[in-house]
Amino acid sequence: MRFREEPVTPVYRRWMCEQVGCDGELVSTGEGITRLSTRWKHRCGKCGHEDWAGATYPRVAYLPFDAIGPEDSYT
Repeated sequence: MRFREEPVTPVYRRWMCEQVGCDGELVSTGEGITRLSTRWKHRCGKCGHEDWAGATYPRVAYLPFDAIGPEDSYT
C-alpha cells in the first residue's frame, strides 16, 4: 500500500442563512433522510428557516495548503 502526504489547511465551514435580512447560521438538527444519498436537515438559529444538505454543518474542510494566501482574512 502506498501513501502520499500533502500539507493541507483546515477551515471551519459554516452554512449561512440566505433568507433576506437574516445572516444567521444553519446548523444540523441531526435529522437525516436516506434515498439515493443521505440528506441532513439544518435550521437557522436566528430566523428558524430549515433546509437540507448532503453534509452536516458546521464542519471542518481541508483545502490545499496554498489555497489560502496571506491576504485572506477570516475574522
